[in-house]
Amino acid sequence: MELEKFKELHARFFGKELPEEVMASEEYEAYIDAIHEDEACYDWATTEKLKAQGFDYESYCCLMLADKVFQSIDEEGETTYDDPEVIINKWDEGLYGIPVHDGSASMVVINYCPWCGTKLAQ
Repeated sequence: MELEKFKELHARFFGKELPEEVMASEEYEAYIDAIHEDEACYDWATTEKLKAQGFDYESYCCLMLADKVFQSIDEEGETTYDDPEVIINKWDEGLYGIPVHDGSASMVVINYCPWCGTKLAQ
């Protein structure tokens, strides 16, 4: 999908309560497919989301890591430990980890980004 077309659809669909007939439309399906399959569309949408939230995504090795860390913090900016949908956390000390969802704050520390392979600063 052309990025300009994606941006137009994003303005129409993102963050809105959509009726079922809109969500069943070919346009909406193409929009969702573009987010998941087109790197330029994913990168643009993710960057816009993180910028709107004031999240410093540029300090991360890649946009995917920044997005996953953003998803792991709550409204107060604190790390979430008990959400089973969180797949990576960043501690204040700069360490990154994959949460062990066993009811505690256990993590498996990682040294490399799971998405781009960059060595993570420690």
